[in-house]
Amino acid sequence: MSNKENTREYSKDTLRIQIVDFKDNPIEDAEVILLAMGQREGQKIALPDKTNSQGETLFNIQEHIKNINRFEITINRPDYYSYPINRNRKICRSYEYGHLCVESFAKIPTFYFNGKMLNISQCPNPTKKYALKNLLNQDSNNQTQKEYYIQLQENSIHFKIYKDENLTQESEYVLYLDSNQTTTQSKENKNLHFDNDDTLKKFEKEIESIVKMNEKKGNIQSIHKFIIDYDVPLVFLNKDTGRVNITDLPYSRISQEVLTNKLESNKLYIVKSWFNGQVVEIDDVRPISLQTMDIINRKDMSRNPLIYKALDKLIKDYKVYKDNFPQDYYVEFGRYMVESGINEKKTTTYGDILTTLNKCCRLITKSKIFGDVEHKNGGIAIFHLYENYVPKYNGDENGLDKVSHFLFSALISFSNGVGVANIASVGNEIADWVKQKLGEDSTGFDISDIKANNAGISYGVELQIRTLKGLFQ
Repeated sequence: MSNKENTREYSKDTLRIQIVDFKDNPIEDAEVILLAMGQREGQKIALPDKTNSQGETLFNIQEHIKNINRFEITINRPDYYSYPINRNRKICRSYEYGHLCVESFAKIPTFYFNGKMLNISQCPNPTKKYALKNLLNQDSNNQTQKEYYIQLQENSIHFKIYKDENLTQESEYVLYLDSNQTTTQSKENKNLHFDNDDTLKKFEKEIESIVKMNEKKGNIQSIHKFIIDYDVPLVFLNKDTGRVNITDLPYSRISQEVLTNKLESNKLYIVKSWFNGQVVEIDDVRPISLQTMDIINRKDMSRNPLIYKALDKLIKDYKVYKDNFPQDYYVEFGRYMVESGINEKKTTTYGDILTTLNKCCRLITKSKIFGDVEHKNGGIAIFHLYENYVPKYNGDENGLDKVSHFLFSALISFSNGVGVANIASVGNEIADWVKQKLGEDSTGFDISDIKANNAGISYGVELQIRTLKGLFQ
């Protein structure tokens, strides 16, 4: 007997293990060590393969010992604790035949200092912030090394900052646990002092908590990264090429809200195309994944062909419209997606058109009707390029939401008729209006949405007529 999952056969003795972070994101390239236990003895077993891009690795119990009946999972991965967030023993028979065994691990807290503020990122807990006195003789332009290390110890009067993880090379930085800058500040030494006693007390309490966590979770030496004057990686779109790339911006150009969100979530953010300020605020960015970047940059060509056609359409039209896309561009774009999907079909029956409309709706957005599988599986790349090409400013109504209204209305009109489509159009806006009145997150009754719906309804009727007349042939 076997379990067939992800098109692969697993035997009874196969353990399929997945390592994730506190938000269930896979942790890649982690060494997995099992603390295996049986009736009489226990042993540590290092799995031969590190985790893959999905955070998974396999282990065959039979190859090591026959009497293992339970185990704990630990990992060896830079920046992560060795022991899981919730430590418990797993029963082997619960995971026979490759049934997935998932374990979550937290990141080791990292210290970030920019000359004024000390941040401690300790996911899944919120980032803590502590004000220090301005650091003298700090020239960030000449700062070649940014990544240092600190060893935490209770009841210390200061912490030395080291250049290497083995703590063999002292740097010129020292973090003093005081708020009085009595130590002479020289060009060679960059002494860090807290801004006031209240901040210092909070920091000391936090250090005690982290040291205890280190002891419980496997960071026995209490060594942590200490990043000074760090750069923040952000994603930018090159509109001429339609490709995205990561650019490091200095800490001074990132708002505290963006920084805190990034430190806590460890997400990449793409900067919206209309940003032209000096400091990146939270409204200037949106999250983007490396997988989505690979689709946009054509490193991943395995997704639905319609995705790449839609991306190419936006890049081509930018050369025509530049930064002045028409307010009703959603009609041109929505029609293009549907017509491209229809042209892929060898036949153009009613069922073919309906399938194409369904596919376009699933790709363009996540919804209660269709779910989010197709959108997450590549369609979100369309969202990022559309939102960075077409809208002219933050809050511009000419976003991808209008394409969604257009396509969904075309689908309802084509499949259920104009009457039903009109009821759905107005009913949806009334529902949004009610939500807004109740204080829920909603745009309210939007006339521009009705306009997009009407355009989609007309297109749905057009598709019906063309289907009946066989005009697609």
